[in-house]
This record gives sequence, C-alpha cells and structure tokens, in this order.
Amino acid sequence: MNDRKAKLIIGSLLHDIGKVIYREGGDKRNHSVSGYDYLKEEADIKEKEILDCVKYHHALLLKSANLEDDNLAYITYIADNIAAFADRREKENVDDKGFEIAVPLQSIFNILNGNKQEYYYQPGDMDPESGINYPSEEKKNFSQTFYIKIRQRITDNLRGIDWNDEYVNSLLAVMEANLSYVPSSTAKAELADISLFDHVKFTAAVASCIYDYLNAGKKNCKDELFTKEKEFYDRQAFLLCSLDISGIQNFIYTITSQNALRTLRARSFYLEIMMEHIIDTLLEKLELSRANLLYSGGGHCYLLLANTEDTLHKLEDWKKELKLWFLKHFQNELFVACGYVKCSANSLRNIPEGSYSEMFRGVGEKLSAEKMHRYEADEIIWLNSQKADDYTKECKVCKHVGKVSEDGLCPLCSKIQKLSNNVLYSDFFSVVLEGEADGLPLPGGYLLLADDEKTLSKRQRIKENKKNGIACCPKCGSTSLTANKKGFGVGKAVIGTAVAGPIGLVSGNKGAKKVRITCLNCGNQWWA
Repeated sequence: MNDRKAKLIIGSLLHDIGKVIYREGGDKRNHSVSGYDYLKEEADIKEKEILDCVKYHHALLLKSANLEDDNLAYITYIADNIAAFADRREKENVDDKGFEIAVPLQSIFNILNGNKQEYYYQPGDMDPESGINYPSEEKKNFSQTFYIKIRQRITDNLRGIDWNDEYVNSLLAVMEANLSYVPSSTAKAELADISLFDHVKFTAAVASCIYDYLNAGKKNCKDELFTKEKEFYDRQAFLLCSLDISGIQNFIYTITSQNALRTLRARSFYLEIMMEHIIDTLLEKLELSRANLLYSGGGHCYLLLANTEDTLHKLEDWKKELKLWFLKHFQNELFVACGYVKCSANSLRNIPEGSYSEMFRGVGEKLSAEKMHRYEADEIIWLNSQKADDYTKECKVCKHVGKVSEDGLCPLCSKIQKLSNNVLYSDFFSVVLEGEADGLPLPGGYLLLADDEKTLSKRQRIKENKKNGIACCPKCGSTSLTANKKGFGVGKAVIGTAVAGPIGLVSGNKGAKKVRITCLNCGNQWWA
C-alpha cells in the first residue's frame, strides 16, 4: 500500500472525530472544523492530506476550498456520502428537528423483521473487563464526561501512531475499541442504530476502493467525484466479494471419543483463525486494510473491493494459489469458494429499491456455482495422482491413509491435538512464517502457534533483530553468539549486536565450508 492510499484511509477513519469533540459540549462549531483543529493541535498530526480529509468532507467547505484537483478530500467527501446514505434511516412518523447529542446507541434488531422495539446499549467501550454490553430497555444517555474520556484515550493512542500503512489496522483497532457503542447520527429524525465506528470504517472501505478505481482509469478526483458526483453514483466502481469455506462440519466433527470436546474446540478455533488469515492474505495482495472487511463469521465473509482489471487479475491468481494449498493440505475435504459481483454506489444505497438485496443474491449465486464446479481437469488429475507414504496405516481421527504417530494420528491431527491443550489456557497465539514443527499450517507458508508471554517476547525480539540486520539465535533470540570453523582465519569470534549477521563471516571466502554458530545463552548450534 502506498503512502497516499494509507493517508486516505487514515483520513477517512478520522473524518468524523469532530463529533466526539462536539458532543463534549465545549465546542459548538461544525464538527469537521472541530475535528481538524483537534487533530492538528492536540493529536499533533502534521500530514496535510490527512487533515484535508477531515476538514473538507462536507460539500459546504469543500466547494469553497482552494484544493488541488487530485486532493484526497474529494474521495473522503463522496465516500462519507455513500456511507451515510447506506447506514442512515429515518424514523417512521417522526418530524422532530435538531439533535439529541447524548442519545445512546440503539440495537439494530429494533426494526428487524418488522420489530418495533426500543432497546439501547449502555454507554461504554470494548473493554473486555466490562463484559458483554447487551441491549436493554433502559435508555441511559451519554454524559459529557464519558465523551471527554473517549477523547483522551483516542488522543493518547494517536500520539503513538506513525502515519503509514503499517499502522492503518492499528488505528482501526483504536477506533473500534472506543467508538463501537457511540452512535454515528444523533439526529432526532433518524434511528441511532449505526455506531460511529461502523460509519467511519465503511467510509474508509469505500474511499480505498474509489482511490484504486480512479487510479486505474487515471481520472481526476474533483471532476469525477464532485463536479460529476451524480454520474459517479451509477458507475460500477466496486466489487462485492464473498468467501465461504465448505466442509466445516465434517472437519470439526471428525473426532474420536477421547478428549472429544477439547479436539472439537481446537478444530473450530483453527478454522476461525484460518479464515481470518485467508482474509488478511487477500487484503494484503490487493493493498487494502481490514476496513474493507464488511463481515466475517462461521467460515463466511463479505468484502468490498475496487472494480479494476488489476483487482480482478490478482483475485483470480489468489484463488488458484489458495485452491492448490487446500488440495495439498486437505485434498477435497475443505474448499474455499469465492464469488463476486460488480456494483455501484447507488446499489450500496439501495437505489433503485431492491438493488441492495439483489447485489447479495447475485454474489450468493456465484458462490453456489463455484461450489458446484470446484476443480478443473488438471487439478482432478493431480489430486488422483497423489500417493500415500504408507498404505498400511490410517489416522484414527480423520481416516487419511499415510504415516501415523504411535498414537495413531496423522501429522495434522497430532498438531490439532497439541493445540487442543492450549486453546483454553494460552494467553497468545501467533501467525508466523517460521516456527516450530508443531505449528498448524496456514496458506502462504504461515504457521499458527500457541504462545505464552515468554515465547512471544522471544519471537518479537528475534523479529526485531532480523529487521535491524542483527545476528541472533533463532531459538532464544540472544545476540551473544560465537562462530567457529577449522581453517578459517577468524578462529573463534564473538558476534555482537553491531554485526550484520553470520553470513558476513564467510562472505569474503567463497567456496569455504559453512560456519557453525553457537548461542552462548542457550547452547543452540546451527550452520550459516
């Protein structure tokens, strides 16, 4: 993801931060101006393009601003409009004007399937110590003190963030933690059942798609999105994409009676992490953030993508790579279907009536069609040409033929059994490119590992050392190393943190034997 795109996503995530400032009660200016001043002066943000996205996301200020034609504010402006049209609904038979700034977030189930309920969430955040915030009939308004608390927490987090693509998802997590129970709209005539977090997240998703769409066609931001705004709403600039894992029930419930509950829990957890990892690999390939993930759960997800040739090519290549990975590791036991349909901003706004449901119906039909025709001829030939290492044994859990352990388990089921011991009690789980043999496989060569505070700290230390070009032990992360090889001029040399790495010891001696490195901390030895 390039820096401009990252700044657009950040600006879109922060575009309505002024609502928090306004609802404190001390600043009665337009929330776009309040948000701009807050970010510039209090959060110490200096990036002009981020600040422009916040200050000029409404037409009144944008049309009088002297901005470049390709300013990112034009994208945030129209993305905010699309998101607002999509998530706001007027109350029935209500003519109230004005705002109720202290109103709590309402439940989306209040009007679902014809319901006419009045349930509210308690003012709060995503603090895990607070428990689950279930909606109730009690209407407890937000206090100014609570908005001040939210402001301070966000400020503390913003000051520690670097404004680049590596921190986009971190900012997303900050906004989710603090704004998930804060209503987006407090207008008396509108339902307050969409959180401010969901609104800014969807705005960022739409904005990043529009950025890719305009760049692909080398189109002018101001002309396309402001001057010809109405025409853009009809353009099929987006893809609604859905992924669905087939075979979940058979995979989870293929268990023996011994430790059945733990094994079932471990298999379910493994698939959940696998789905999230699959989503992350696709978003990374398309240079998007998790803002573009609309929904994920139960082995199913929806994403909003840009309708460009580059996106379509990358998506098809990714699908082939993913299918081959599943064939290699699970044969035809698990399968990920991927379907997508082109859509416009008006479709997201349900214009004309029914186009929104038709969009989801269309992607559902694409998924069904792919599930009916899963494999090409060459993939079926490859699948049937695979040979087992041992035809005399089968795993007592999954019944796959091949090598099994003394316990009668194949390598994958053995790893799942070990994971079952950690699911309830491990504090951390890591997805890494390199790890112990017990790691469960994930697409792209990654592994899922259970960690405690000590092993996670070690893993982070090793990662940081590698990033900085510092030689360290791959087992414990220590930089106290010695190198030794007969016939090599250095004899025994201590490798400290200033050395770029053990490869430097032999780089000037082509054809020499490898050097054996020994860790002085844990005694681990390896060749380099």
